[in-house]
Order: sequence, then C-alpha cells, then structure tokens
Amino acid sequence: MKKALSVLLGAAAAFALTAFSAAAEDITIEPSFAVETSDGVSYTVDSNKLAATQLKEDSTLTVSCTGGSSEECPFKLILNYWNSDSDANNGMGEPASAEVRISEYKDGKAVYKYEDITAALNGADPAKAYSFDITAASGEAVKFEGLEAKNVYSAAEAAEKGLLHTVHVHANNPVTAENWKQSLTVGVDLFDTSTLTPRSLAIAFFESEITEESFDPPVEMIFQSTDDKISPKAKNGTVWAKIRAAKFSPTFAIFAYDTMTEAYGTDDFSCVSTVYIGDTGVSPITCTDLYVLGCKTLPPAAEEEPEESSEAEKPAETVSSAAESAAEEVSSAAEPVAAAAAETDTSSAAEKSSVSSNIIFIIIGVAAGIIIAVVVVIIILNRKASIAYDVNTHKYIKK
Repeated sequence: MKKALSVLLGAAAAFALTAFSAAAEDITIEPSFAVETSDGVSYTVDSNKLAATQLKEDSTLTVSCTGGSSEECPFKLILNYWNSDSDANNGMGEPASAEVRISEYKDGKAVYKYEDITAALNGADPAKAYSFDITAASGEAVKFEGLEAKNVYSAAEAAEKGLLHTVHVHANNPVTAENWKQSLTVGVDLFDTSTLTPRSLAIAFFESEITEESFDPPVEMIFQSTDDKISPKAKNGTVWAKIRAAKFSPTFAIFAYDTMTEAYGTDDFSCVSTVYIGDTGVSPITCTDLYVLGCKTLPPAAEEEPEESSEAEKPAETVSSAAESAAEEVSSAAEPVAAAAAETDTSSAAEKSSVSSNIIFIIIGVAAGIIIAVVVVIIILNRKASIAYDVNTHKYIKK
C-alpha cells in the first residue's frame, strides 16, 4: 500500500509539472474583436501579446480562421517590423511588412515555422518586430479565430533573458491638435513606460504645416502621472513632463531616452499613467502613429496571497453538529497514523520523501472519511427519526 501511494503521488506530480511547463511555454491568443473581412486585416496580434523575440528555433505558430471554400489557405500572416536598414526618414528607417510562408494548411488552420518567420524579417532584428496581422488573401471573407504559439519563451523567461521588443500605437481616428493641445493619447495598456530601457527610441509620425527649414519641432511628447511618489519633479503627486524631439521633420519626430529621463526627473517611469503627442504652437499636427523601439518584457505580476482570516477556519454553518462530531472522530483516528508516519520519517533519511508523500494521501483519506462519516450520521438520524418510544408497552415502535 505504501509503495502504491508513492507511485500514485509520483504520477500526480509528473502530471502537474507537465501542465505547468506547457502553460509556461505555450501561448494561446483568442480574439476579442476580430473582424470578418475579404480585403483587409481581420486581427492584429501586437508585441504586448506575443513578441517575435519570444520565438525559439523549434517554435511554431498555428493560426485558425473561418471562411474560404477551397483547399488553399484563404488568409495570410503578415509580420510588421521597423526596418532600420532603410534610408528613409533621414536614415532612421521606416515601417516594413512581409508575408510569412505557410508550412502546412488544413481545415482552417495554418502552421508557420520559426525559420519562415525569421526569413520574413530579411535580416532585421526580431526585437524590431511589433505585430502580426491576419489578413484576407483570396477575396473570400475570413475571420480570425485564434493563434497558438508552441515552444516559445514565456513572459517570465523573456524578462529574465532581457529580451526586447517594439511597441506600435496607431490612431484609428486621428485628431488634429493646435495651440498646445494633444493629438494622440496613449494609456499604459498600449504602451507601458516602465518597459523603457536606455536602448529605447520613440518615433512619432504626423502631418504638419512646417517646412524642412523650420527650427522648432512642431510636436512634443508628454509623460503624465497623477499619483507620483518617485519623480523629484512631482507637485502634489502630479507630473506633466514635456519631452523635446531630438530630431524632426515635417512628418516625423524622434524622442531619445536621455531626454525622457531629463524631462521626467528620473529613469523610473512606473508612475506614468498616460503618454501624449501634442503640438508646440508652431503648427497644427495630426499624429497617426507612435513607434517605441527597445522595450523590455515585463515578468507576470505576482499574485497576491490571500490574507489569513480566522473566519476562513470556521466550519460552514450548514454543517450539522452531528457531522462535525463525526469529522472530529475521523480526524482523531487519523492522528495516530500521522504520528506513526512522522516517527517513521525520523527513523530513516531514505524514507523521508516517501512518508512526506504519504501524509498528503493520508489527508485525502481523512477528507474522504469525513464525507463517509457524515453520510453514516445522516442515515442513523433518519432511522432514529422513523421510530418512537411507547410508554405503555415500554418498547420502540415504528411511527
């Protein structure tokens, strides 16, 4: 019996470890607002959900879509990245896109391998990739159903390895700003400033009325915090840090990391709640896109342990006193067994692991015993309730 319990515990531990590993290295993305389309993007997976730097040599992406009537895949996987090798924007590069080759397609699911994803980058740094688009390919309506990334680095592993990625924010309805107003407003859900690193670079694209000869940048970046306890520039917990562009043109502006820290007063941006791109009074501007290169991956937030409460230790009010009594009897009966296990544990170091394992199963057995005892008590009470004592005959008779 002792050996059987050890085997069962080992099997359970192996199963739990397998489940944990799968959860840590497989990522499943389900659509929240997928669009059915025949000529556009059905869904975008941005780098906050899955970064290209999280992929390994044996990683695969499986994309599922509905739609299409032929045996050929009716959708495409498009990889979007910042092409630093381009001479565009005064040599700073430009956004680029490439289609990823399909490895296998069947029953609405397309498989993409790591080598085909890296080939789509055409030598570009995977850290410069900022999203995957699932788009229609054959003119037939398709709708994204989900993506499964297998054998990838988890967020915890990516954070530990210091893997970087690029963030892209696009304005679906661009706003024109002038006279020191804001054109683009970005919350931490789209761009978390605490992911900034000394290698970070922010690039804003916009429309303006300035010329190439203009001396003053038409845009500025603003870091706002309303409950700041870190920045030395905080006043009543509020910071409104204006960041000047390091380089600009009539259509783009570049913001460097050192100017961000200088404007904000610290390199700890964890209190920043909102990022803005606004005009500087030089010209009306309409900001359409913001790219932030060199962002680190944050580890998953640690789950808070529940506070200890004496109320949680009390038995539920619905449990009868008879059931509680039966439970106490079973627990008392289990104490000698647990004590014997503890004694065996001290007798031999070789048996410590086995006894510790058996205690877990003893507890499970005790719980099962409590349930059986409660059932027995209920049966006894029901039987007693069906008879009564006759004072005349001095006997128990059925009601």
